[in-house]
Amino acid sequence: MLPTIHSVFIVGIKGVAMANIAVLLKKMGKKVTGSDTAEVFITDSLLSQNALTVSTGFALDDIPTDCDLVVYSAAHRGSKNLQVREAIKRAIPTVHQAHLLGQITASFKNLVAVCGCHGKTTTASLLAYSLLRLQKNPSYLVGAPFFNDYQGSDFLNTDLFIVEADEYALDPPADKTPKFNFLHPSHILCTNIDYDHPDAYKNLDETKEAFAKFLAGGHKLILNAADPVLASLFPRLRGKNYVTYGRQDATLTFSAITTSARTTTFTATYKNKTIGAFNLSLFGRMNVSNAAGVILTLLELGYNSSEIQTAIAGFTGAKRRFELMAKIGDKLLFDDYGHHPNEILATISAARDRFPNRRIVVIFQPHTYSRTTVFRREFERALATADASLVLPVFSSARETPEAHSVAPFSDHRLIQLTAKDDLTTILKELIRPHDVIFTMGAGDVYKLKDDIIRLLE
Repeated sequence: MLPTIHSVFIVGIKGVAMANIAVLLKKMGKKVTGSDTAEVFITDSLLSQNALTVSTGFALDDIPTDCDLVVYSAAHRGSKNLQVREAIKRAIPTVHQAHLLGQITASFKNLVAVCGCHGKTTTASLLAYSLLRLQKNPSYLVGAPFFNDYQGSDFLNTDLFIVEADEYALDPPADKTPKFNFLHPSHILCTNIDYDHPDAYKNLDETKEAFAKFLAGGHKLILNAADPVLASLFPRLRGKNYVTYGRQDATLTFSAITTSARTTTFTATYKNKTIGAFNLSLFGRMNVSNAAGVILTLLELGYNSSEIQTAIAGFTGAKRRFELMAKIGDKLLFDDYGHHPNEILATISAARDRFPNRRIVVIFQPHTYSRTTVFRREFERALATADASLVLPVFSSARETPEAHSVAPFSDHRLIQLTAKDDLTTILKELIRPHDVIFTMGAGDVYKLKDDIIRLLE
C-alpha cells in the first residue's frame, strides 16, 4: 500500500510516535499534514523544524482533498475520531499507527527492534546514535522527539531500521493487541519485562506472555539475563538464536563501574574475554545495563570493541530522560520521564551516584489513575528514597472512565501531596536548600513547570 500513497493526514500529530512517523514519512517523500489540539507539546519544535503543517482541532474540512491515507492512534477517540470517520465516509484508507509502522519497516532488509518496559527509549536512541557515529546511517524511529543533536526519526537507507517496539495496546480496553505485534524484526534487543500498563494487561504474567510471543518472532535475540522475568523465558527459547548480557554467566558482562560528575566508566567482558573500558555520558546501573545491550548488539552486527567504544561516547540521552533543564547558581534542575516505581527508583539511584553529597528533590506527577491505583504502595516506597518528594495531582488519560477517577491519596508521611499545581511554588520556596538537585518527573505535562521553577530558583 505505502508505495502508492502520496498525501498522508495524521490525526493527533503532536504525539511523540505520531510526530516521528510524520517526519519519517516526509523524508520518504510523502506530503504530510495533520491535526491536534492547541496545547503545547514537546514535539512542537520537531514539527516546526520539518515544516509540518498542523491544524488546530479536528475540523472535517482540514483533511486535504488530495489525501489518500489517514493515520490515527488510540488518542483523540481513536477510530471514532470525527476526522477518521469522515475519511471513511470519503473512502480514504485509514490505518492505525502501529499497522503503518509495521508496513514501513517491512520494506527494510534488517529491522532491529528495541523492546522492554523500562529503558527502551534510551537504549534505542543510543543504538541509533552509535550506528550514526559508525557511519552505518540507519533509518530509525525512537520514542523521543530528540536525542543529542538528532531528531527522533530519520530515513537514510533501506538496509537497516532501528525501531522502538512498544508493548502498549492498540486501543485499550476495546483492543488490547500489543503494538509490537505488527513488527517483524530480524533482531530484537529486550531490556526487561515488568508490569507497567494495568489498563492493557491484567498482571505480570499476561505481560510476560505478550513479550514471549514477540520474542518468538525474532531471528536473533539480545536479552538482558539480569532481569529475572525475562530470564524466566529462556527455557522457552531453546532453539532460538540468542545472546545475553548482564549476568555473570552471560555472553557480555560488565564490572568495575565508576561514576564522576560527567561520565560513567565500566569494563566489558565478551565471551569471557575483557574487551576494554567504556565511557558513557549517562548515569546509574540501569543505563550501564542499557549500554551493555547496545554494545552486545553492535558486536553481533560485526563491529569491534574499539569502534564501539568511540561510537557510544558522547551520547547524552534522549529528551526527558535525566535531561538537564537549568543550572541556577548552585542548584540543578532536571526533567525525567519516569512514571513507574522502578523507573523512579532507577533515576533517584542514578542521581545519587552522580551527585553523592547533594539532596535529591523530586516533583512527581502520577500518570493515569489505573497505574497510580495499582502501584500506590510501590510509588510511595520509590519516592521516599529521595530526600524530599512532592506529589502533584494525577495526569489522567482520556481513555480512563469516570468511575476510575477516585484514587486514594498517598499516605506515606514523607511525601508532600499537593492538591493543585499552583501550590507548588509556595511549598518549593520553603523547601529548597543550597546545592539541591531537583527533578520534575512523570509521563504527563509536569515538564511544563520548568519556567515557573526556574523563576523561583532565580
